[in-house]
Amino acid sequence: MNSTLESIAQLQIDSINVVQRAHYMPLFARLGAYDIGALDRLVARKRGPMTEYWAHEASYVRSELVADLITWQRRGWIDRSDLFTSEHCELTDNVLSYLATHPGTTARELSAALDIQPVGEKQHWGWNWNDTKFVTEALFAQGRILALGRSSQFERRFALAEDVIDLQRAAVPGDKRSALRRLVLRAMRALGVGTAHCIAEYFRLPATQVAGLLRELAAERLIEQVGVAGLAENCYQLPGTVIPRSVQPDLRLLSPFDSMVFNRRRLERFFGFEYRVEIYVPQAKRRYGYYVFPMLYGEDFVGRVDLKADRKNGVLQAKSVHYEPGVCPEVSGELDRELGRMARWLGLAAVER
Repeated sequence: MNSTLESIAQLQIDSINVVQRAHYMPLFARLGAYDIGALDRLVARKRGPMTEYWAHEASYVRSELVADLITWQRRGWIDRSDLFTSEHCELTDNVLSYLATHPGTTARELSAALDIQPVGEKQHWGWNWNDTKFVTEALFAQGRILALGRSSQFERRFALAEDVIDLQRAAVPGDKRSALRRLVLRAMRALGVGTAHCIAEYFRLPATQVAGLLRELAAERLIEQVGVAGLAENCYQLPGTVIPRSVQPDLRLLSPFDSMVFNRRRLERFFGFEYRVEIYVPQAKRRYGYYVFPMLYGEDFVGRVDLKADRKNGVLQAKSVHYEPGVCPEVSGELDRELGRMARWLGLAAVER
């Protein structure tokens, strides 16, 4: 597991639980059946190798990247500490003091411990959050507190940053150019080969600055500029990147938020596969379904399947299956095998297709 996490560097988090929560699925696609508790324990470890911060979106990321991500990914629309009242500042101190002795506490638990009332009629700015939520989100954005995993209710379990990551080994936030360089090189490791857009999008970095940095790194021969058949854009790779001559056919299902597919433009340009997430599309206007998994067969995307885990009846439902034109007939049998493997991993007794 750790080598896979080292390779891809991030697992995007999403609360939708139609099949399984988003951050669990990429490891299943790469490793097969595994103990999701092992991932939960990994991100709950003090000074462990993975923790949560903003990356492509909210993600479990390699801990050594957190300081660089704080530099580039701090969400200003969430961190509203510039509008804090004196009461918010006092609450901030109280939250930090409480977490110093109670690491792994959710915002809801903090509210109970500090006697902060639920949201009511508010005369100041804000979403439908109580004051504890405003304070913890601001502190999280700033990197002063981080999370020791999430609770069974999918709430962050907050702790002081020094309890979550090794601050002595982390880069110092604020050196934007060095941080950008490290994030770009890490994105390239994860992608193998990519355009400037691919590399910038991996951690949601500013495209213009990434493109300029890539040209500089190529001029210094620290990365290689390469061509990809069918693409007019320049592509880049790290020196020594090995491109396999062929990939053994082996069907895998990739969840909508897998790092292999969350860049839709990359899918279209590199693999000729058009994919859109239709979760927020009205049902009558969906082309393929609600929670659609692309099918990767060897090095080709060959179709998509709309999945739902019917836990009440113990069934993994393949609500619809769509193949790309010209797909070989054996793919159907491979899909059946993969659906069976996924159902067993999810603890479901049958597949309904």
